[in-house]
Amino acid sequence: SSGINAEYGHKSWEEILFSCRKLRLEILQCDTLEGSIDRLDAISNNICLLADLCGLLSSYHKSPITSQASKQIYHQVISFVEDLNTDTDLYLKVKDLQHSTEKVSVNNEVQHATQMFLDEFEKSGANLNDLNKVDLIRASEAICVAGDAFIEGCVSPEVISAANCPTPLLHLIKGNPHFHIYDYDYANSHYDDVREAGWKLHHRYNQSREENLLKLINHRHHVATLSGHESHCHRELKGSVAKCPANILNFLSELNHQLKDPVAQEINELNKAKRSREAVGIWDVSYYASKLRSKHCETYNIFQSCLDVKSTINGLDNLSQILFEVELIPYSFEGLVWEDNIVKYCVKSSHGGVLGFIYMDLFQRPGKDNQVCMHTIQCGTLSQIPIVALICNFPPNDRIQMSDAQLLFHEYGHALHAILGRTRYQHVSGTRCSTDFAEVPSLLLETLICHSGVMQSVFGGSGEGHFRVPNISLSDCYSATETQIQLYYAMIDQLLHMSPHNDSRDVSVAAEEKYLGTFNIPKTTAWHQRFSHLYFYGGRYYSYLWSQSIVNMVLDRHNLKEGLLYSPDIKEFFSQGGSKDSTYLIESLLGGPLNIDEMVSALVKPLKAFQSN
Repeated sequence: SSGINAEYGHKSWEEILFSCRKLRLEILQCDTLEGSIDRLDAISNNICLLADLCGLLSSYHKSPITSQASKQIYHQVISFVEDLNTDTDLYLKVKDLQHSTEKVSVNNEVQHATQMFLDEFEKSGANLNDLNKVDLIRASEAICVAGDAFIEGCVSPEVISAANCPTPLLHLIKGNPHFHIYDYDYANSHYDDVREAGWKLHHRYNQSREENLLKLINHRHHVATLSGHESHCHRELKGSVAKCPANILNFLSELNHQLKDPVAQEINELNKAKRSREAVGIWDVSYYASKLRSKHCETYNIFQSCLDVKSTINGLDNLSQILFEVELIPYSFEGLVWEDNIVKYCVKSSHGGVLGFIYMDLFQRPGKDNQVCMHTIQCGTLSQIPIVALICNFPPNDRIQMSDAQLLFHEYGHALHAILGRTRYQHVSGTRCSTDFAEVPSLLLETLICHSGVMQSVFGGSGEGHFRVPNISLSDCYSATETQIQLYYAMIDQLLHMSPHNDSRDVSVAAEEKYLGTFNIPKTTAWHQRFSHLYFYGGRYYSYLWSQSIVNMVLDRHNLKEGLLYSPDIKEFFSQGGSKDSTYLIESLLGGPLNIDEMVSALVKPLKAFQSN
C-alpha cells in the first residue's frame, strides 16, 4: 500500500484510514451542518483519490505485481466505504443537523450535497435496524457476485463442435473439434447466412446466464424494498432528471409510437439493399445501415480513409477552443505512468490558467481490457485541479473509423465535464451526478461532430491533406432502426427491474413482440442474456435516449448544427457537475421546462428530416 501510493504521490492507505476516522469523530462532535458536510466531503475525497487511482492501475498497469497490489488496496477501500455508508451514527448526526437548520439560511450547494449524502446513506441501509441492515448488506454482496457471473456469461463465447456447427459457420472451425464463437466472428461478415447463423448461435438461450440474471434482478429488488422503495428502478431514479419509472415508460412508449413510420420506411430501404427473398433480420441492421450510409454520402468513405488518431485529437482541440475557449497542450511528465505509450495533455483556458490534466491511453495492447471509458483520477474543486484518463483500444496503425472518433469525442465529453467542474465539494463534481444528466455533455460532443457544419470546423484542414467532410448529418442517417433497438434495450431494462422474476424470457419475448415486432426473432434465442448493461446500468439504460433527446434540443436552441460558436451557457452547464439540481440545470440551458412530447419529437424529427431529403 505505502509503496504504490508513494510512487504516485498519494497518502498511504494507513494514513487515509487514520485521517478518515479522525474526521468521522469530528463530524459526530460538530454542531453545524456546513461543518459536517465539509468533513464528509473530505472523507470522500481522501477515499476517492486512492480508490480511483487503484481502480485505474488494477485494470491497466503493465506490471502484474502493481496491478494485483492495486486491486487488493481497492477492495480494502471499498470495504471501508461500505462501513461508512452503513454508519447509523453518522447518518443520524447529519439528519439531525439538517433538521435543525431547516429554518436557518444555508448555502444551496451545502443543502444539495447534504441531500446527496443522506440519499446514499439510505440507499446503503444506514437508516435501518440492525437486522434489516445485515440483510441488505448480504443482499448487496450477492448482487456483486451475481453481477460478476452475469458479465462473465455476457462476454463468454459459445462453444460449438464440428458435428453441431451450422453449415455457414463451418469455415470458422478450421478442423478444430471444438470452436469458440465470438460476436466479432460473424457480425461484420459480408455473407447474410454467416451473420444470421452466428447471431442465432451466439444468442441462444443459456440456463446458466438465465440463473445469474435472475439472481441479479431479484437481489436488487430485495435491496430496493428493504431500503423503502417500490422497486430497483424507483431506487435508482432518486435524484435523476426522469424522477420516476412512470415518466420513463411514458417517454419510451411515445417514442415507440412515433418511430413506427420512420422505422418502416428505413427497413424497406434495408430490404432493398439486402436484395434477398429473406427479409432483413436483427443481425442485418448494423451491416446494411452502414453500407447505405457509405452509398448515400459520397464523401463518407473519403473522409474515413483520412481519419486517424492524430487528426481526431486535433479535432478535440479545435472543438474545445471554439466552443469552450480552452485548449489541449501536450505535456511532458513523470510519475503516473502505467504503460509506455501514454500521453498527457494540459487543459488550459485560452485566457490563461491551468484547468486540469488528461492522460490518454489510446492504443490496443495484449491483455488490455477491450473498452472505451473515462477514468477520474482526481476530482476538480475550487481548490483541487482535476485529473482524468481516457482509455481507448485503437489499432496500432493509427487508422480509425468514424465510429471510433465518435467514441473518443463521447468520452472526451465526460472528461471536459470533469475538467471544467469547479464545485465546492468533490463529491458532486464533474460526472458525479445522475446518469441521465451525466450523459448529456458526452452525447453533446459525440453528436456535434456528426453534423457537417461542425465537422468542417473540427476536422477541416487536418489530417493528410484537407478533409472533405460528409455532406449529411451522420447521426440521423439510417439510424431509425438502431434507435428502435436502443428503445427495446431501455424498455427491457425497466421491465426487468420493476419487480422480481422467475423467468426473464416472459419479459423479453413480450418486449420483442411489442417493440421489435418487425423482426422474426427466434424463440430459441435470449438476446438480453448478453446485454451487459443490465448490470452496469441496471434501471438507468434509458439515459442514453433520454439524454440524446435533450442534446438534440440543445443543438436546436443554441444553433450549433451549422457550425461551432463559443457558448458561455454550455461552458457554465459543464462546470456545475452535480452541485445543483440536474433538472434545473437542463431547463436553464433549454430556457424552459422539459416536456415528454418535445423530447420525443427532438429524437424523431431529425430521422424524418433525413428520410424526406
